[in-house]
Amino acid sequence: MKKLLLLFCLLVFSTSQSQWMQNINGRSVWSFGVDKQNKLYAGGLTGSNSRIWKYNGIAWDTIYSGTGQTMWAFGFDTIGTFGNMYVANYSSGLLKSTNGGMNFTTIDITNFQNKNPQGVACSKNGTIHVTTANGYFRSTNGGVSFDTALTGLNCLPILVDNSNPNIVLVGVSGGTGGFGVYRSTNGGATFGPNTNPGKNGYNLLQYGGAYYMITTTSPYNFDRSTDQGQTWVTLGNAPNAMRGISVELGSGLYIGGNGGVYKSSNGGVNWNTMNLSGSVTPVIFWGNRIWAGVSGASGGAYYYTIPDDITNQSSSVIENYTLHQNYPNPFNPTTKIIYELKKSEFILLTVYDALGNEVKQLESGYKNAGRYEVDFNGENLSSGSYFIKLNVNGNILTKAMTLLK
Repeated sequence: MKKLLLLFCLLVFSTSQSQWMQNINGRSVWSFGVDKQNKLYAGGLTGSNSRIWKYNGIAWDTIYSGTGQTMWAFGFDTIGTFGNMYVANYSSGLLKSTNGGMNFTTIDITNFQNKNPQGVACSKNGTIHVTTANGYFRSTNGGVSFDTALTGLNCLPILVDNSNPNIVLVGVSGGTGGFGVYRSTNGGATFGPNTNPGKNGYNLLQYGGAYYMITTTSPYNFDRSTDQGQTWVTLGNAPNAMRGISVELGSGLYIGGNGGVYKSSNGGVNWNTMNLSGSVTPVIFWGNRIWAGVSGASGGAYYYTIPDDITNQSSSVIENYTLHQNYPNPFNPTTKIIYELKKSEFILLTVYDALGNEVKQLESGYKNAGRYEVDFNGENLSSGSYFIKLNVNGNILTKAMTLLK
């Protein structure tokens, strides 16, 4: 497959702390995805042609070029041969690759009652979940066949619980009604009643023990569930219609939509602009950066590097405790993590991947005042960005670290 190297054409957007930089310039970017080896992908349009790009650490390679409309979502299989990925192509159907995007085949829209895929996700047991404007579809045999549910509803986001694949949530947005969230407790075989009725469910996110939901109808509620989607509470309202949602461990939540990108440092109650203009759909935290996909003539993939005083400082300090930068960093495969307590505290020390999934719990419990050194071994992990989170009685310190193999 011919690969086009898209060189950076950088445009600078001033913010109070850093800058937005643009690449894949002049293209409309509608989706981001990160595979199980922590590789970043983007989907979108070049003119009237659909595209998939893969980030090589410096620039973007075009790995798929086709006719028709854009790429709405990515799903990555967690079992079997590495490289299984699915992409919701709004025109052609569901794209499938078994070799990390080197080649693609198409699962035709006839498998989805001739409706175009709008969302896709994969469970840890290998189940493929697909949403369309006329319902939800599920395959347990690698896309050979699909069963269906929620017929007649305009289904868009899918959330599969990262620790329990039996819990599946589908958001309903637009269309003829039924707005809200529908919940399955049997892996998508059947769904119960709407658990957040009247809310235009455009996107869903799991972070820690909670689910988050954004809407695209006024007053643009930002909702949270702490019981796996059974009940929801409104934490606050977004400034406008939002379509993308992501999280930076230990720092804040990010949303993107009409008017750009906004950040909340208090769990979604209040939002502050990050001074990026344009129509944003996807946002994702990856590689110490917030990435935003913008559509239109000034479209592209914009990124904002997290300021040094948040993630790259040599140590993080809150009153009576300190989390130092791991060393060596980058590391392969072992590194040392150091933290200090000036008084006795209950602590939890955990490592997460770039998507917010827990990799390993290193220490927990009551600790006396002192300096502690903990060894971490990433031998069985893929190269990429990871995060150390020190929780001291609910106060969070976070450091980024990089595994290079």
